[in-house]
Amino acid sequence: MTEVRKQRILIVDDQSVHTVALCDVLRQYQFDAEGCSSAESALELLRSQSFDLMLSDLNMPGMDGIGLVREALQHDPDLACIIMTGEGSIATAVRAMQGGALDYIVKPFKASSLLPVLARAQATRALRLANAELERQLRQNVMELAEANHRLEQARTAAEHANSEKSRFLSNMSHELRTPLNGILGFAQILAADKLPATQLEKQRFARNIVQSGQHLLKLVNEILDLARIEAGKVPLAMEAVDLPTVLQECRMMVTPLAAKRDISLGFDEVPQRRLRADRTRLVQVLINLLSNAIKYNHDQGRVAVACAAAEGSRLRISVSDTGPGLEPDQVQHIFQPFHRLGRDEEEEGSGLGLALTRRVVEAMQGAIGVESQPGQGSTFWVELPLAPETTQQVQHA
Repeated sequence: MTEVRKQRILIVDDQSVHTVALCDVLRQYQFDAEGCSSAESALELLRSQSFDLMLSDLNMPGMDGIGLVREALQHDPDLACIIMTGEGSIATAVRAMQGGALDYIVKPFKASSLLPVLARAQATRALRLANAELERQLRQNVMELAEANHRLEQARTAAEHANSEKSRFLSNMSHELRTPLNGILGFAQILAADKLPATQLEKQRFARNIVQSGQHLLKLVNEILDLARIEAGKVPLAMEAVDLPTVLQECRMMVTPLAAKRDISLGFDEVPQRRLRADRTRLVQVLINLLSNAIKYNHDQGRVAVACAAAEGSRLRISVSDTGPGLEPDQVQHIFQPFHRLGRDEEEEGSGLGLALTRRVVEAMQGAIGVESQPGQGSTFWVELPLAPETTQQVQHA
């Protein structure tokens, strides 16, 4: 059976005989009573111990009872205070209440008169504590409701953004698909027409245009399907330990002819003899995309630099920097969105899905991708991927 905690009461009276007698009487009524002979000693005790009630004499040497009540409530606002006085006037009661006392009792008194006063003080204190707890719970509920509303607003904003992005994606996709398809249909209609004169050379040129448009359309459809499969988590990845120098050397060989056409130099810094945890085919796809873009959106006789550095979380960062025109802040913000061709829709041929697809692939391999760019100062695209367990730490040139 749980023992009921006794109410702790502090008796303050400069008449020690009265204080001792009151403590003895109240202990008989299941109070845990302590006594003090001055306001100063009472305050000292209140700083080190906790009490439920305080019964203080009004007139005492030094600080009086009302002053004690005010100081005590500064320390413990929940303390139930009662004033004892020999002045049974309304003015005394008003002074006591204004000082923060819950009640007062006129001396001399009997236990039968004091106990109801203490009971009222206990009940008032219990009500105050209950109200304080209710207010605390109410504030907590309000905060939780505000947080829930904030999360709901974030979810709504995210849903609206996703819906907007979906609409924009579908609109752009429709435009991108129609462009090569219109070319196919247009040239095919010319070839099929009987009345339109066309030489053999013209027919061959029309046929080449049809083939080129068809290849572009097929590439676009494949990339859209790749993007959809990756987002749906339906593309299996063959995660393995991939040798970094070998992959970079392979990518360098593949993009060298593209760079040579525009007299762009390729610079590969020292490559650590490390292995990445990745899908090798997809990793090559990612790096080729970044290198191709660095060449495509560069100045003639520009430079592309590749660097590797350790990153946080047992990762390695591969950076591809160019000396191109750089990107505006708005372009950087939307660079990895589908059909965003680095802000140059008409300047360079492409589907506009390359970087969006690259980001999905990198994220699917538990990596990260980003860009740093300033207008007129070129751009640096970087990829971070987790390292596989290594046995060597040597450095070699790609």
